[in-house]
Amino acid sequence: MKTFLFFFLILLAACHRPEMIAKTEYLKLADSIEVLTLQQKASDELIVTLQDSIADLKDRPLMTSDQFLTLYKYDRLYKYYRICKNNPTQWKYYKGWTIRVFEL
Repeated sequence: MKTFLFFFLILLAACHRPEMIAKTEYLKLADSIEVLTLQQKASDELIVTLQDSIADLKDRPLMTSDQFLTLYKYDRLYKYYRICKNNPTQWKYYKGWTIRVFEL
């Protein structure tokens, strides 16, 4: 009987009441279906915009290699002109630079 009483006291001491957890209150901000439909509409508009941009890029006129080289040469000439304009001591090299540009 003493052992039973001893085990009962140990069991009683080991067990404790569970703590009460406070109830969590959730705020309903919006209906999830409405949020998903708005996100879908936004992504659809973005996809249409991207497809339009891709179509515009495909339809643009492309430059030929001769046009590109001409544009590149004039861009280099303009670069050398700016160097000479910013530092007038460089004008003595301008003629050599222009000859090299048109040797391409």
